[in-house]
Amino acid sequence: MKQGIHPELKLVTVKCACGAEHTLYTTVDNFRLEVCSKCHPFYKGDMGSQIIDTEGRVQKFKNRYKDFFENEN
Repeated sequence: MKQGIHPELKLVTVKCACGAEHTLYTTVDNFRLEVCSKCHPFYKGDMGSQIIDTEGRVQKFKNRYKDFFENEN
């Protein structure tokens, strides 16, 4: 590895828009995040409630397999 060509890594505290703080190594002195693992819907588990059904596909699926799901309960 050549000496003097790589940027210096610094341990920096990064602040998210939701207020959460994370520490990580970066070459930049300070920056802000818009979305982190504490506020992103995927990591919070909110993705199931955000299904967008534009053509009735979810209802069509439920109607097709309603007997199967009723037998499980």
